[in-house]
Amino acid sequence: MSWDDIDDIVFDGTAEQINSIRCPECEGSLRLSYFPLTRSVEIYCHSCGTIIKQNGVSRKPNFADTVA
Repeated sequence: MSWDDIDDIVFDGTAEQINSIRCPECEGSLRLSYFPLTRSVEIYCHSCGTIIKQNGVSRKPNFADTVA
């Protein structure tokens, strides 16, 4: 799985797909965050510390309703 695959799942995936994604770098678990005021998405790997940020996303990601 690549970061592009994860991006697709974050915005278009089912709850099951979202909950099953792992870091493409190390297979670690990911923390997904959505900040509605800035329309930003942050994906953080608990294992290797990789952080991916997207600012000004055009729509709310699916995980915002499925992951606490």
